[in-house]
Amino acid sequence: EDSSWMDDDNSKTEACGEKMPTPDMESKPADSRDKMKKNITVLRGIALVVGTIIGTGIFITPNSITRRVNAPATSILIWLAGGVIAAVGGLVFCELGTMIPVSGAEVAYLRKIYGPLPAFLSVWLMHFLLGGMRRAIGVLGFSKYFWSLFYENPEAEVNWWVTKLVALSVLYIIVALVTLKPTLILKCIVLFTTSKFVATLIIIIAGFVYLGKGNSANISVGFEGTNTDAKEWGDAWNGVIWSYLGWEQICIVTSEIRNPQRNIPIIVLSSVAIVTVLYLLTVCSYHIVLPLSVMKQDTAVASEFGLRTMGDAGKIILALTVVLSTLGNVQCTFLTQSRYIHSGSVEGLLPSCFSLVSKRFRTPLVSILYLTAVTTVFVIVGGIDDLISAASFTVFPFYVACSVGVFVMRKTHPDIPRPYKVPLIFPALFVLFGMFVFIVPFMGEDWMISLIWVGIVLLGIPLYYLILKNVFGFQFLRKWDASVTALLARLLNCD
Repeated sequence: EDSSWMDDDNSKTEACGEKMPTPDMESKPADSRDKMKKNITVLRGIALVVGTIIGTGIFITPNSITRRVNAPATSILIWLAGGVIAAVGGLVFCELGTMIPVSGAEVAYLRKIYGPLPAFLSVWLMHFLLGGMRRAIGVLGFSKYFWSLFYENPEAEVNWWVTKLVALSVLYIIVALVTLKPTLILKCIVLFTTSKFVATLIIIIAGFVYLGKGNSANISVGFEGTNTDAKEWGDAWNGVIWSYLGWEQICIVTSEIRNPQRNIPIIVLSSVAIVTVLYLLTVCSYHIVLPLSVMKQDTAVASEFGLRTMGDAGKIILALTVVLSTLGNVQCTFLTQSRYIHSGSVEGLLPSCFSLVSKRFRTPLVSILYLTAVTTVFVIVGGIDDLISAASFTVFPFYVACSVGVFVMRKTHPDIPRPYKVPLIFPALFVLFGMFVFIVPFMGEDWMISLIWVGIVLLGIPLYYLILKNVFGFQFLRKWDASVTALLARLLNCD
């Protein structure tokens, strides 16, 4: 049984990136995306996106953003701009998602528009590497706020291995839920999304009550002292980008959405609007209560806010709600990114084993187990700050490629039905912003780190040609893929 992801003939494409029919197409892994249950309604979809976006970002990055822009009003402005960028990106993905209504988001769009190589690079970086980083940041953030319930300074008082042990324990509980109870996980997402609203609403209400008592000195600093250094602004944008990441996640599970042509735009725009309003009000509250000197420190900003407004009880309440928020974030990313890997296999970009779906639970079991292993590695060896910087810098080139793809598809496939058409000014603006985000990191002293990440992305090119395209004709690779897929299908009861 030959596997098409190794087959040279199956990689032939038309100019737009569609597969040319070949005699071997029968050997391509069956498109099991239609086997997924249509579990996602509009409400669940909004909860999924909001749950993915609001995680560790709004509770971790405000400090670093304020430290770099050096003014309360400037900090608030950059958070507003982040919401606008997320909305623009969401509109771009609405056209692509309703025009190409299959699960996979970037991997499906890049495959259709450009061919298999860019799609493979997207899978290689964003979900084989950075996906694990995002989940690791989530469970590490969970562990950090969990220990803040019991210690004033958990980083100094709790051994690092205990923190990581808690993070790994939470990770494996989430894996069990995502694998065995996919419907229950959607219900849990709604529950944990509620905790995000609770945390942000407590901060918003407490902050404006504080302001109503005449405490306006902190926020009245306004734009005074704003930093104009481009590199510092680029670093600030990394934090904002990280905090808004997730607006595209609903397009990854398109095959599980009821009536995707109608519901995807509603879900994306509603989610981004909700998150942007909550972020702006939350950041305003931070700056109302906390002086600039405190906001620039590397502290747990939500806990410090709770302590100053409501005492020890407030600190405990906010720490607990942040714990639930980060837990929901990890659940959301596990659910969506396992489908991304599954879609990459269905498209013939990855080994066939990743296309396997559990017969009993109808979930992409092999993809979930792989992501669990990658996340475990990053939890053990990684730190939150470095992982955030890497994720923010490398994610945008693929979003930019999708935005350019809107222009390409308008030119090459003008007659494809488009239930939603984005005004072309939006993908153009998104491309310009993406270029800024990618170029600025090379302007600082740590440009070598950015270059290393570019090298990691480009490493996917020889992997594609040497392994996926099998340029040396290694027959054992095809046999290995077929054998491993058959073995895992038997062991894990998948098809």
